[in-house]
This record gives sequence, structure tokens and C-alpha cells, in this order.
Amino acid sequence: MQKTNKVLLSVMTIAGVTGCSNNTTLPPKPNDSQCRDYEFDYDEGVWECDDSSSVYYRHYYYSGNRYATRSDLRKDANYKKYVQSDTFKKGFGSASKVSGS
Repeated sequence: MQKTNKVLLSVMTIAGVTGCSNNTTLPPKPNDSQCRDYEFDYDEGVWECDDSSSVYYRHYYYSGNRYATRSDLRKDANYKKYVQSDTFKKGFGSASKVSGS
């Protein structure tokens, strides 16, 4: 399963899913035994549990914390700073698709 994730991530990066030409490094993937599969959510710039057998299915992960909803994630003060950072704006999120600012 990890090989599949690596291959898919490589294909997505090559295909330009991030919407920019620079090489963006993803945040570290969570190491959590409660979820065996993760998908990177480029709009939010965080990992999301993609293990349908987990009670944390579709939960977002940011900086060691788990968020049940996108709304909960966006309320986090550190996450708010992260989405304003150059790393986020140049690499992921809707901000990376806006040009000229």
C-alpha cells in the first residue's frame, strides 16, 4: 500500500497538481496506528485519513493534531498562520492557483 501511495504522489507531483512549478515538500505523513492510509489534501495543505475502516476516516491531520472537520481545522490558530505562510501559498491550497499577488 505504501508503494502505491508513493507512486500516486509522484504522478500527482509530475502532473502539476500543486499548481506551481517549484518543488514543494509535503509535511511529514502522520504515523498513527489508528489510520493505515493517508491522502494529501492539496487544498488544505494537510494529510487526511483515507482508511475507510478507521474511526478517523476523513479526519484532517495538522501538526500532530486530528480534526474531524475542515471547519475545525480552519479554527486552529497555528493552521491559520500556516495558510498565510509562503510555504503554503507557493505549494498547496487555493492560494497557489492565484497569480499576480
